[in-house]
Amino acid sequence: MQIVKQENGRLKTTSKIIADVFGKSHKNVIRAINNIDCSNDFRVRNFERSFYISPQNKKLHCFDITRDGFALLCMGFTGAKAAEWKERYINAFNEMENGLLNIDKRMNDLILEKTDIKKAGAKWSAIGREIRSVKKIHMIKADQLLNDVQMKLDY
Repeated sequence: MQIVKQENGRLKTTSKIIADVFGKSHKNVIRAINNIDCSNDFRVRNFERSFYISPQNKKLHCFDITRDGFALLCMGFTGAKAAEWKERYINAFNEMENGLLNIDKRMNDLILEKTDIKKAGAKWSAIGREIRSVKKIHMIKADQLLNDVQMKLDY
């Protein structure tokens, strides 16, 4: 069974799937959705009327539900499966939070590293200029030595 589907770039599930996963009656999940205390705007964005085909080949009412709608709905559920889901949701949120905090540290580390690289590059450039300067002086001295030791031919 596919628990989540992608539709228009958004992840969704259905009230029927939620009922099956949480071991609840689908009519009770529908009732919970209809009785959920939220704004009309939230309801329209997160609970869309839909249907599914039953094993008896009947077209039955359900809801397509976004992640936010799922979270709001399932936070009201009770029982072992609901508690397990709530724990997993909280753990995932904590992991996300830790990841975001870690991203700030990693970004700061990268900024410091970039500064160090720029400083090393500047030092490397200075060393390169010094080497070219010393090399130029060396070449002048070498040319002078060659001139001094070569036999002078007078014509």
